[in-house]
Amino acid sequence: MKPSANEKSGIRPLNAKRKFPRVADIDTSTFLHPVAELPAYGDKPEALWELEDVEVIGKRVRSLAYFQRGTVVARFAGTLTYEVMQHTLQVTPTTHILDTNMVGYLSHSCGPNCLLDMTRLEVLALKDIRPGEILSIDYAVTEDVLFKQFPCSCGSPECRHWVTGRREQVNPEGVAYLQHHWNRK
Repeated sequence: MKPSANEKSGIRPLNAKRKFPRVADIDTSTFLHPVAELPAYGDKPEALWELEDVEVIGKRVRSLAYFQRGTVVARFAGTLTYEVMQHTLQVTPTTHILDTNMVGYLSHSCGPNCLLDMTRLEVLALKDIRPGEILSIDYAVTEDVLFKQFPCSCGSPECRHWVTGRREQVNPEGVAYLQHHWNRK
């Protein structure tokens, strides 16, 4: 049987089953770097942010440089998946991008200092960001449904106290948490 033109070119039909790598097997360091001029020969650019491990909350991203409002903090890429996972970001209603190098670890804040441009795959500064600040986004802006809802402790004046995706209702755990929170006030 002769191979079709699509088979020869490596093009798969849209309904073809795709196998995605396991999260532990993904190395995103080869295609995600902080924004800066890449030096010759593919060396990594000057670090403009760092990942730090915090015992209780896990990883988060800290700025190492000053970013003026409206500037690009980082460009990102990752592995596309149809699954909602803890560190994925929604690109379309049915597609998420998995980035375990930076963007997947941006902290949540109800008054964030960053915004994701999912068309250009860029992290933008919403406000002036000083070195040492934790980079944050509002998860309800990028996600229809979260992997898991959780209490918010961002401390922002705009704090909603419970984090959900933009199209989901507060779950029963969240309702109980919010009732307890408001009864204490």
